[in-house]
Amino acid sequence: MKQLLTICLFCLSLLATSILAQKATKPLKFSSAYTNLNKDCKTIKGGEGTDDASDCRGIGGYRIRVWFSATTQHIGAETPKTKDMVNLATQGLDFDQNKVKVEWRMANGKPFVVIMRVFKYGETDENNPYVGKKIGEELIIKGLKGFEKIDFKVDTKTRSANAKARKLADNAYLNK
Repeated sequence: MKQLLTICLFCLSLLATSILAQKATKPLKFSSAYTNLNKDCKTIKGGEGTDDASDCRGIGGYRIRVWFSATTQHIGAETPKTKDMVNLATQGLDFDQNKVKVEWRMANGKPFVVIMRVFKYGETDENNPYVGKKIGEELIIKGLKGFEKIDFKVDTKTRSANAKARKLADNAYLNK
């Protein structure tokens, strides 16, 4: 009877080790979720001397914030808990945020990068020293907290630009 009990305990030990090993080697799964800057935002009314801003639903505790200066529009991702801001883009006032979706790239359900379509500008001029003449559009790939080194751009005229942007993000995550 003692031998049978020892064998059973040994088998249970092997089974538990096998289950833990399977959980530890869970395959990495990349996925995306989206924030629509037209539908997923609320306006925060500005106070005296400040403009209105937008507060948008994000993923994983992140929020998208859009605010304005005299000549530009700023878009950032606010980190959960610490409320640090990851600068995503500075755009001219002609940038229509209501036509933009922010793609949150995730690894096993946790966001690590944002992909977003923005204007691409040429050289600045004296009329606007902050942004130049619009010369096209590009996808920005910006790393979130802990992944700040991820920073790429893909011209939207590139064949399969969105797929290329996702691949750049995923490869950078794998090679971190």
